[in-house]
Amino acid sequence: MIEKLLYLTYIPLNEAPKSGSSVRPQKMKEAFETKNMVVKSFGGINNNIRLRRKTVSEIKELLKRWRPDACYIEPPSGPMFYLGDVLLIKRIHKMGIPISIFYRDAYWKYPEYINEKKLSFKDCIKQKIIKLMQMYQLRVFEKNIDLIYFPSISMVREFDCPHKDALPPGGIVPNVKDKTELSNPLQFIFVGGAARNHGTFLTLEAFEMLNKSGVKAKVIYVCPEFQWKNLGIDQDKYSEWLEVIHTSGDENLKPLYERADVALLTAPRTFYRDIAVPIKIYEYISYLKPILVTDCTETARIVEDNHVGWVTKDDISSVFHKLAELCDNPEEIIRIRENMKEARNNNLWSSRAEKVIRDLETVKQG
Repeated sequence: MIEKLLYLTYIPLNEAPKSGSSVRPQKMKEAFETKNMVVKSFGGINNNIRLRRKTVSEIKELLKRWRPDACYIEPPSGPMFYLGDVLLIKRIHKMGIPISIFYRDAYWKYPEYINEKKLSFKDCIKQKIIKLMQMYQLRVFEKNIDLIYFPSISMVREFDCPHKDALPPGGIVPNVKDKTELSNPLQFIFVGGAARNHGTFLTLEAFEMLNKSGVKAKVIYVCPEFQWKNLGIDQDKYSEWLEVIHTSGDENLKPLYERADVALLTAPRTFYRDIAVPIKIYEYISYLKPILVTDCTETARIVEDNHVGWVTKDDISSVFHKLAELCDNPEEIIRIRENMKEARNNNLWSSRAEKVIRDLETVKQG
């Protein structure tokens, strides 16, 4: 039985999450703390070597007087920059403490999906070094960690780890007002990154077609300010139906979700996007927002398996036709919304934490 858990991550745990990659570590920590066990959590900024050295030293001191039953790790998006973090994993393994880890990103395996523009020589060298670090650290994980989790079944198949499984993101039950009536015109929301390969132009051009002869639907587009500025979009061109907001965190997003009827994840297909699982899809489910997605494999599977939205092809015309169909048949949105509470309850962060605990108990007993 797991009664004492050591939880390691690489973000500041005393700050509100500012991106998708920092949401998951916070939510897993909160989920573990609701279980009947003692959880010792350690965070910190991955690229702050001085802070990481201090954190690792504190963990080593703790392990001299407190032995956890298991250890769970939420690593950074890239490699661990402080070697001491890698050596700590070896040390915990040598103590006979079961360890599981969530392997967050595999972009280093598919460099063609990282960048939209040509890299400078300096950046190419930097990228090569980071790739070598991640290759080395994956070998360390394979030898010293009992179970490696990946975001999806598709990504599980991309790795040859001896002990692996899928652990997708989860959701919450937020304290928000349930929207009983649809907006007129319909109100859509997108929360995520703004980039050509994220589908920003695909989405805007589809809505431009939809609203050509009058506003049929509006969009709340939530993204980081610097990403939006980098695109150089003439926002005035879409001012009748587009509202761009730069914010993050549950409290700031709640009122935006309360206004929305449908959520968007309309991005172009790539090999990497086919195997990845955006954390936002479970956030949309948390807020009971029916989701319109393009046919990226894992995203489409989640939507179809949970009956929480619609899948369309990843081109402007297909997205436009689906948007027009929803505007003409708003009862379809209400029908989907009625399915979403069950989907939310089946995909909570607490369920993900329970799986980790069960799996670590199996390792401990084995």
